[in-house]
Amino acid sequence: MSAEEVHLSPSQHRLALVFARAILPNWRGVPGGDERSALAAARFARDAAPGGVRAFGGLLQMFEHAALLYRGSRFSRLDPVAQDELLKRWQDDPLLHRPLYILAFLYKASHFDHGSIYEAMDCMPYEKGGPPEPARWLSQVMPGDQMDETEPLECDVVVMGTGAGGAVVGKELAELGYAVVFVEEGDLHRRDSFTGSVLDAKRAFYRGKAAIAAIGNAVIPTFMGRLVGGSTAINTATCFHTPDWILEEWCERLQTDIFRPDKFAPNFERVENTLFVEPVKPELRGGLARVVARGCDALGWRHHPIRRNAPDCDAQGVCDFGCPSAARLSMDISYLPPALMRGSVLLTGMRGQRVMLDGAGRCQGLEAQCVRTGKLLQVKARAVVLAGGSIPTPMFLLNQGICNQSDQVGRNLSLHPACSISALFDEEICGHQSVPQSYFCDHFHREGIMMLGASTPLSLSALMLPHVGRPLMEMVEGFKHIASLGIMVGDVSRGRVRVGRDGAPLLTYRLKRHDTERLKRGLLHSAEIFFAAGAKEVYPMLTRKVVLDRDTGLDKLRSMTIHPFDIILTSFHPLGTCRMGRDPSSSVVGFDHQTHEVPGLFIVDGSTVPGPPCVNPQITVMAMANRAAGEIAAKLG
Repeated sequence: MSAEEVHLSPSQHRLALVFARAILPNWRGVPGGDERSALAAARFARDAAPGGVRAFGGLLQMFEHAALLYRGSRFSRLDPVAQDELLKRWQDDPLLHRPLYILAFLYKASHFDHGSIYEAMDCMPYEKGGPPEPARWLSQVMPGDQMDETEPLECDVVVMGTGAGGAVVGKELAELGYAVVFVEEGDLHRRDSFTGSVLDAKRAFYRGKAAIAAIGNAVIPTFMGRLVGGSTAINTATCFHTPDWILEEWCERLQTDIFRPDKFAPNFERVENTLFVEPVKPELRGGLARVVARGCDALGWRHHPIRRNAPDCDAQGVCDFGCPSAARLSMDISYLPPALMRGSVLLTGMRGQRVMLDGAGRCQGLEAQCVRTGKLLQVKARAVVLAGGSIPTPMFLLNQGICNQSDQVGRNLSLHPACSISALFDEEICGHQSVPQSYFCDHFHREGIMMLGASTPLSLSALMLPHVGRPLMEMVEGFKHIASLGIMVGDVSRGRVRVGRDGAPLLTYRLKRHDTERLKRGLLHSAEIFFAAGAKEVYPMLTRKVVLDRDTGLDKLRSMTIHPFDIILTSFHPLGTCRMGRDPSSSVVGFDHQTHEVPGLFIVDGSTVPGPPCVNPQITVMAMANRAAGEIAAKLG
């Protein structure tokens, strides 16, 4: 990779190297920033957004000249000690701490995500999975760019999407004897594709190269899978039932009994039996579980191991970037193979374009387009199931201009906004050698706050530290002593999905004060757990540098005024964008998942979940899909 390939000018290239060495100085056994780091940061910026390299260059120039105001000299002309002192000063500057955070983020994410760094740090260098698992059903997988057929395919049901909704409903219908065709925009990736590289995974397996974000009074990156298996192939395998009190609230609000806990329980049971869901084995829980349990016991708070669909897990610690051992029973391993072995067909690299309608407005099938060649293919079917997820499904409907007489398509977006916090211990935690999300505290669950394990590989752990320069590298040297928790809230805030000018999703979302306060309480409660367990320091992940000590840290955090834009937020659970309900004037689908306006068109994914379940939602979506299969079969006869 060269400066020309990432579109850096010679002056930008020079500054990129200057800041790589300043933000990431060599420190003992931790390799520092170099030419590779500078170019990798530029590439990361280029891939993140249109004009990303220009913005990266602008940040470099801004800090190069900001040094004139502080030290009377350009940053590049200062000696390393003066540069380090200035970086520390900028971290506390009310105007510069946020742009510095962004610049440091680009360098941290790209520098540490490299096999040479992992090897030098002795913290699990990349391990390729594989060889690819042998499978008879692969003959039923047809990549779109390898298909010669121009004649329409015919089936009973065509399912667009192979994630938690689509794979389940398709497999259940196939087992009932219906001919099913799956249409998937992403590719089939088997375990030899999963190298452990964070950035490579985000480019290859995530929708929009993991650069989609909800914009409002905060920027919330919103992560979704774009591969066979959808997000189930790149998640932590965490499996929660929707709490009974949430199911009862849905029933009351929707005026239905379909989610009544006792009535809905068989759907959970069938899904969990298929996935072999069980608590994380004690030997795989790692040091994080140890300190969370110890801290919660000292405080008298509830805590538990997490249940997962990964019975043969070997704790390689890279779940969110593809399981190298194929131990996680994601949809591509658990639900799709049985459907394909019964004669179903999976078309990969094919993007759904439009629902085909007859003169009476009833759906007749799906037209799809090959992502690589642009070739069109029609799949004629008695029923079409949209299961692309809570962002792609409303985008699809809005692009075609159907099913939106209620004006509810794309509205009611919930995100389960999440943040994180880390702590430094004397003892080794070694989170990278355990299940990333193995343990949780639900003591404040009824308040809409969940605290879950958030162990990450080295490259992401560096992002969770508030430091830059020499303090950062000192902290990275002690990587094995750091524990992390994620805080997730069941949001009352709502957003909207629209089609952007370039056809990309435009997500708007405003975090309400109530949710901001709950996120702060979650950070505070997590800090209490860590200090009760013996942490030396705690680091809430904010745009400004905040270090909490044992003596005054909790009081410091309590007294802080935190705004939405102060918190480094993420979302992995967009939900609710195609509202379910009885009344066509205020909802998109009925309780049978069929759209009110187009007979034969069903939506079975996170977009029909009636509200945030306050837990990781994959089992919720799958249980709803299990029920939906029966509803669709009843209509097909």
